[in-house]
Amino acid sequence: MAKQSNIVVGLDIGTTKICVIVGEVTENGIDIIGIGTHPSKGLRKGVVVNIDSTVASIQKALEEAELMAGCQITKVFAGIAGGHIKGFNSHGVIAIKDGEVTPQDVRRVIDAAKAVAIPMDREVIHVIPQEFIVDDQDGIMDPIGMSGVRLEAKVHIVTGAVTSAQNIIRSANRAGLDVVDIALQQLASSEATLAPDEKELGVALVDIGGGTTDIAVFHGGSLKHTAVLAVGG
Repeated sequence: MAKQSNIVVGLDIGTTKICVIVGEVTENGIDIIGIGTHPSKGLRKGVVVNIDSTVASIQKALEEAELMAGCQITKVFAGIAGGHIKGFNSHGVIAIKDGEVTPQDVRRVIDAAKAVAIPMDREVIHVIPQEFIVDDQDGIMDPIGMSGVRLEAKVHIVTGAVTSAQNIIRSANRAGLDVVDIALQQLASSEATLAPDEKELGVALVDIGGGTTDIAVFHGGSLKHTAVLAVGG
C-alpha cells in the first residue's frame, strides 16, 4: 500500500462526469495507481448548480478510485472551468535593489503585475509569469542573479467567479475531502499533454468537454491566452 504522504489526487468535476485520479510520487515521477469515474449530476456548463447531486457523484467516483488505489483519499487538487473563467495579460515594473535581481525582487514585481482592479464577485485563480525584462532585455524566464536597475514582469492572470470556486470546494468538503488547491482545467491538461518544444514554437490546446470548451494558447514557452467557451460536445 502506498504511503499517504506520497499520494497526489486530482479531482475533475466535469459537466458529464466526475473523474478522480490517484498518483504515487516516486523517484522517477508519478505512477498512476487509481482511477475513478462516475456520471456527473448537478453541473451545467462546468458550473455547480446542485450541490447534493454533485456530492453524491464525487463520492461514487472517489470510492472507485480508493478501491483501485488501495488507500483512503482525504486531500485533492480540484480543477475549475466554466464560462465565468476569464484570462488577461498584465505587467508590473519595479526598481532593482542593490543592482542584482533577487527572489524578493521577483516576488515584488509579480505582486506589482497582479495589482489590478477586479470586481468583488471575482477572485484570482492563477498569476502565471510569461517573461521578465531587465533593463529592456526581454525574453528572460529566470532573472535571478542578473544585473540591472529595472525589472519588469509580464504575466497572465486567470480569474473566476467567487461563488463558483466556493461551490467546488464546498462540494468536495461535503464529500469528505480537503481541497489543497484549485487549478484551471486547461492549464492542468497542458502539463499532461504538451511538450516544452510545442509550447516554445506555439500551440493551442483545445479541450472539448461535455459542457465547455477550454482553450489555452502557448508561445515562446509561456502561456499567452486562456478562454472557456460555454459550449461543449
